[in-house]
Amino acid sequence: MGDWMTVTDPESKTISQYTSETKMSPSSLYSQQVLCSSIPLSKNVHSFFSAFCTEDNIEQSISYLDQELTTFGFPSLYEESKGKETKRELNIVAVLNCMNELLVLQRKNLLAQENVETQNLKLGSDMDHLQSCYSKLKEQLETSRREMIGLQERDRQLQCKNRNLHQLLKNEKDEVQKLQNIIASRATQYNHDMKRKEREYNKLKERLHQLVMNKKDKKIAMDILNYVGRADGKRGSWRTGKTEARNEDEMYKILLNDYEYRQKQILMENAELKKVLQQMKKEMISLLSPQKKKPRERVDDSTGTVISDVEEDAGELSRESMWDLSCETVREQLTNSIRKQWRILKSHVEKLDNQVSKVHLEGFNDEDVISRQDHEQETEKLELEIQQCKEMIKTQQQLLQQQLATACDDDTTSLLRDCYLLEEKERLKEEWSLFKEQKKNFERERRSFTEAAIRLGLEIGFLLLSVLHKKSLLGIHHSSMVSRCGVRRQCNQDYICCLKRKYNKKIKFSSPQSIIVIYTLYSLLFLLSNVSSTYSPFKNCSSNV
Repeated sequence: MGDWMTVTDPESKTISQYTSETKMSPSSLYSQQVLCSSIPLSKNVHSFFSAFCTEDNIEQSISYLDQELTTFGFPSLYEESKGKETKRELNIVAVLNCMNELLVLQRKNLLAQENVETQNLKLGSDMDHLQSCYSKLKEQLETSRREMIGLQERDRQLQCKNRNLHQLLKNEKDEVQKLQNIIASRATQYNHDMKRKEREYNKLKERLHQLVMNKKDKKIAMDILNYVGRADGKRGSWRTGKTEARNEDEMYKILLNDYEYRQKQILMENAELKKVLQQMKKEMISLLSPQKKKPRERVDDSTGTVISDVEEDAGELSRESMWDLSCETVREQLTNSIRKQWRILKSHVEKLDNQVSKVHLEGFNDEDVISRQDHEQETEKLELEIQQCKEMIKTQQQLLQQQLATACDDDTTSLLRDCYLLEEKERLKEEWSLFKEQKKNFERERRSFTEAAIRLGLEIGFLLLSVLHKKSLLGIHHSSMVSRCGVRRQCNQDYICCLKRKYNKKIKFSSPQSIIVIYTLYSLLFLLSNVSSTYSPFKNCSSNV
């Protein structure tokens, strides 16, 4: 572009800019005209064109238009002057040509505008059509996806059915193969039997032929009348050496099988008895094993000897294997060891009784001892729990036997039965573990109860001894003490008899430890009942005990 220059309009007092050099091409001019033609003219523009040229500024307007046209590439409106001083004149032909070209450009611009508008309309309609097509295609895509998912699910179901049918076909083929094998084996067995029968038939035929051909003259003999045949109507077989030898072999085989079966049963029983005896020995060893010393309990030297003997017996068991010895030697060893341990246990209990008998007691209060009703209630509760457990175990065994007795050929029933048995086994395992835990807790509570009872008895004994010593120092009347001691002795004797009857009849001891506990309690009660006879002021009352 050229240099810009400003031209002022005298009437409108507006400033316009234009270039002094005309270097624009017609194509750029055309594009600018197209852009300008799309803008509608307003009223201000029309007023500007009407007020642009007046009678006063005609020359200025013409010079302005000339400059503008020359900037847009049109020829000049003035004629070229030969001299510099001469005035330029207006060229009407150039003006008309410029006007014509401007009109042609205007028409072209209008046509281009119409074309552009029609093209815009077409593009809008095409856009709407494409949008509708896009929405339709989107819906079709969704429907096709849903159909594809349905077809995939159907294909999966058909594949599952196909697999099941293949499995059924395979099972049927296996069954057919089994049946064919059975038929083939039976056919071979039948052919073998037929061949054997044919051989026997040929042998009999040959024998009959020999007998007929080699028949000698018939001798005089006796004929048997009224022959008594066999019950089944068959003819007896010939007694030959072969048949007798075969029968003897079968007999010996049967006898040997019976002896082997009986020997197996005896060996199994012997092994079970050995296991039982060994378990008894281990339980006795575990009962006499060393325990932790508890507070306010006195351990004598006898416990050390008992433990040492038990350890020696355990070492003997570990050194020699019980299974390699014969039944008689094992029985002798176990009986001797059990007798020895019972003697040790008896001596230990006697020593405990002697230790307890050394304690001098006068009597005891009925409130400090557990009452007879509490003992009976506890024993009744334990018996009821044991009975309930036994009934539950019996019912479970019956159910298991019924389930095992009902044999089913179907696979589904067998699977259900196996599942049910597994569930029952797991449930029984859980119940068994709970039962063991309860048993352990019960035994722990029983031990703590017995230990507390022993400690309480010892404490009561020491308290009674201190009270008796104080009373003897104070000199309490002799007859009142004798009467009180006689009443207490009678109550103690009744209570001891009740305990003896109860523990001898109702309770079944499962371990020697419970026997030791009851024996110690019995000895303590017996000593408490005989306190008056051991103490010096009450020796006259010993005949009543």
